[in-house]
Amino acid sequence: MAGVAGFTEATLLFLVALVSFTFSPQAGLLGLFGVLYLTLTAGCLWGAVSVLRGRSARPLLAASAVTGVVALAGLVVGLLQGGGVAFLPALLLLLAVGAVVLLLQAPSREWFAAHRDR
Repeated sequence: MAGVAGFTEATLLFLVALVSFTFSPQAGLLGLFGVLYLTLTAGCLWGAVSVLRGRSARPLLAASAVTGVVALAGLVVGLLQGGGVAFLPALLLLLAVGAVVLLLQAPSREWFAAHRDR
């Protein structure tokens, strides 16, 4: 389930990166955010594949943690600007926290420990 959350995170981050690159000629800072989101996309994809193959949970944990922090920052900025809660950062935060919680549960840790010994 955490691998599916990782793939979903990666898909949403890729879409955000595409939008950032599309509008980057108008605002140079958006290009920088596009690179950040593209890097997070690669991390989530790498982590999701690693989890689904039973290798390691660390890449997805790291990518999801960083995605969660970025999404939380987006939520805070949106709230401070008076725009309310935006759907995309809230969804990214939910997926990131969900992936981390699923990977840190005892059955998940035991499964990775058993597969690591093979």
